Amino acid sequence: MLVNGNTDLYNRETEEYIVAYIDLLGIKSEMNKGNKEQQLAMNKLYNLYTHSIDTTRMIEWEENKEINFKIFSDNILMSRKLSKDNDKRKLEVKTLIYCVAHFQALAASDSVGWLLRGGIAVGQLFVDDIMVWGQALLKTYDLESNIAIYPRIVLDSTVVNEVQKNDELSDFIRKDFDGVYFLNYLSMCHFYGEMLSSGFEMIQENNLLYRNERIYQKLYWHMEFINRELDRKNEQKR
Repeated sequence: MLVNGNTDLYNRETEEYIVAYIDLLGIKSEMNKGNKEQQLAMNKLYNLYTHSIDTTRMIEWEENKEINFKIFSDNILMSRKLSKDNDKRKLEVKTLIYCVAHFQALAASDSVGWLLRGGIAVGQLFVDDIMVWGQALLKTYDLESNIAIYPRIVLDSTVVNEVQKNDELSDFIRKDFDGVYFLNYLSMCHFYGEMLSSGFEMIQENNLLYRNERIYQKLYWHMEFINRELDRKNEQKR
């Protein structure tokens, strides 16, 4: 097909990826605040994104170099192409899980003080500098918008199967009260209680003007989760 005189070979194809779709909660309300508050929120968001990406790039894992980041306002898509080789595939899944967990932990800490929700799935995807397309994108968007509900990153059954093959990742899975599997991002955090406690105070302050039953549910779920995990690590007061 000719577009502006250039011939397109139509040779693009989707491939198998592990994909995370994340939505930061409450950002739209931050955009509606006064100019000073808007600028602060924008810069916090920018720093959260850039720090997460820079940290991923700095870790000397070959698999990290091929993690793709797509960012639009309060949404972020992280993706990593998967190999057919079992050993390589385990490392590729691990790098994406670690990357997402680090992002969520940083967001919940006193560095940022925001909650998020999302989904992770394995499926077909095409991604380049221009566009993102594929079944995996639809899966993760559905998990975030229809299943997550609470500030958690839901794991599709395809991801649960992948993670269960890797003993290193077993603690990253939690099964919630409603039977939904989600990412335990605190698996990689130690002595994080004080930062999470301060972060929770910030989260409450950010939602003070907009509190309703739905927001209370999200705050309660988050508080219960972090208390449960800190108790499990015996790090409640650290």
